[in-house]
Amino acid sequence: MKYRYRGLDKAGRTETGFIEADTEGTAKAEIKNRGLYLASLKEVSNRPDKKRSVVSFGIPRRLPIQLARQLSSLLKGGVPLFQALSIITNQLNSEKEREIVGYFRDQVREGTPLSEALKAYPKVFDELFIYSVQAGERSGALDSILTYQADLLEDRAVLRGRIKTALIYPAIMATVGTGVLLFLMVYVVPMVMKIFERMNQRLPLATRMLIGLADFVNNYLHIGVIGIVVGIVLFSRWIRKSANGRFMWDTFLLKLPVYGNLYNMVLVNRFARIMATLLKSGVTMVQSIVVVSRTMKSVIARENVMKMAQMVEGGSDLSAALRATAVFPSYVADMVAVGESTGNIEEMLARVAEYYEINVNQRITAFTSMVEPVIILSMGVIVAFVLVSVLLPLFEMNKILVK
Repeated sequence: MKYRYRGLDKAGRTETGFIEADTEGTAKAEIKNRGLYLASLKEVSNRPDKKRSVVSFGIPRRLPIQLARQLSSLLKGGVPLFQALSIITNQLNSEKEREIVGYFRDQVREGTPLSEALKAYPKVFDELFIYSVQAGERSGALDSILTYQADLLEDRAVLRGRIKTALIYPAIMATVGTGVLLFLMVYVVPMVMKIFERMNQRLPLATRMLIGLADFVNNYLHIGVIGIVVGIVLFSRWIRKSANGRFMWDTFLLKLPVYGNLYNMVLVNRFARIMATLLKSGVTMVQSIVVVSRTMKSVIARENVMKMAQMVEGGSDLSAALRATAVFPSYVADMVAVGESTGNIEEMLARVAEYYEINVNQRITAFTSMVEPVIILSMGVIVAFVLVSVLLPLFEMNKILVK
């Protein structure tokens, strides 16, 4: 059973915490052996507090960065944890954010470690954040570890933002182009084709193809849209619910000509950055690898990272585990091997993360510059086909009138 206690040491200072014991008497004896005068002892559930839902938009990404950055600054300034949380609560503008941080403040005031309180909001604070805070509480370096966490979360947010920004322009172009094409097929082409129906001559092949395409769009557009939406929903559920489906989808993504290489670089960057952060935070090697595996979006990468954890737990070096699984490039294993020989693995992993972050940014720029002309060329070909299909019969009519 788990008990929450509050006691006084020989100097009269208050100490609070948790203790695991079979009975209440055993817990009291253990606290007495620690040289504490017991003030209160209360049994608590071993299960974490009830999970609390967060529906406010943006909080899961904004609040962890804000809390980590402000809390680390206050703790470095010598402000006690409870007072620091109180200050942050008063500074927040969002009512939901004040509720979350206020809950942490109240839990800390009652003697609950911050890492335990964070578990009440799993959709806001992930395992990586919780493990780092827990390591900081144990090592007494919570302020430094929160700084690492803030840097990590900000780097991930910047990378995510760059990827989204790179995809916005191609997505807008594709959407506008599709809208223009549908407008031509639904409204313009049928009006023009009414003129051709009065002609008693054979239409060119391109015109006949355009008429057939326009008829198909006008007759089956709604069925096609419904089919596409239903197909996307079913496919998404298959990927989420089926292990085989997720594995096949991740394999497909990694084998795509351009995107696959970029996706793999993002996975390597995530692995190296999080590993470096956790190791700097004082989390053990095996536990760090396990936490990293849970942050991997790819099932293939997740399974291989778990194999690495098993190998390291069995006595293998991290570099040997990296080479054995072959999920990451050999450059990563070589850099880790250098870190193992010099006793500075965290620094080597941080350099690996920086290297791949630079490469990801370069690939994003190259990918964007390649996609834009492809979309423009594709739309140009489609519009040219429509124009040629409409103009060819008009040229034929002009020849007849001239004769």
